[in-house]
Amino acid sequence: MKGFVFRALVIVVVAIAALATFGSGISAAKDPYVDQTYAYAAGKISERGGVPVVATIVGDQLSTDDCIVTSWRKATYASTDNFDHGKDYLFALNCSAKLASGSPGNSIMSPEGQAQKKIEDRAAAYNAKPSRCESSLESCQKFCEKNAGLCSKEVMALF
Repeated sequence: MKGFVFRALVIVVVAIAALATFGSGISAAKDPYVDQTYAYAAGKISERGGVPVVATIVGDQLSTDDCIVTSWRKATYASTDNFDHGKDYLFALNCSAKLASGSPGNSIMSPEGQAQKKIEDRAAAYNAKPSRCESSLESCQKFCEKNAGLCSKEVMALF
């Protein structure tokens, strides 16, 4: 009887541990504005009738439109100064360079820096030979729109 109780207890403990380990995933949807340029995010907010407002800026290497959105939220105050702020969306921006090259930004050794380097290399390949976009115009257009400012005028003229 003692052996049976011990085995049952072990099974229960293992089952609880398995549930705790495998059953506790975090569901996360891709944020529509984080990691996008301010120009893109502000444009989307404006299309929906909202008012984009820069709440905070870190860095000064990029123009405001090229800054990366690090977080955003809808304003929680409605009317504090005789103006309606109910449509305001507050953005926190990172205006440091996307890759550190002796200036503030992401190190090429970080995952963010490596991802940015791949993006910049792809844009450089398109810019060096715009005809590469002709085989997949839709994909190339999405890439250039998402990574505003990286594609040359010659590449953009293809769309």
